Amino acid sequence: MYRAEFPKSIEKQFRAFTGALREMELRHALENLKQNFTEWEVGAIDSFELSDRIHAFHNGASREIYVRYTSRLDPRSLVRRALGEALIEPESIPEDLRPYMEEYSIPWRGNFERSLGDAS
Repeated sequence: MYRAEFPKSIEKQFRAFTGALREMELRHALENLKQNFTEWEVGAIDSFELSDRIHAFHNGASREIYVRYTSRLDPRSLVRRALGEALIEPESIPEDLRPYMEEYSIPWRGNFERSLGDAS
């Protein structure tokens, strides 16, 4: 899905919101990586295994998140994905962005407007 054209103020808000989504996803992925350091500290895995897991994280989850959020995707698709993955609730979408999301129905939650209505 290619990037749509938005007024500059809306584009700026989408950039800020999707930046927060990227931080949220990366934080979650890093929490999983952190568990590997705990295993290493208590001797459950050796340094080589920890290094392999760090490498796998870098080439896997970290890279996927980077590519997802630095590509030229329409930001609405990123918001839709975050909703679908239950990373956010519909009411967390900034009020000014909601009209731009209306054309996106959320199949796993029903109509976007209905989802917003259920949250109020």
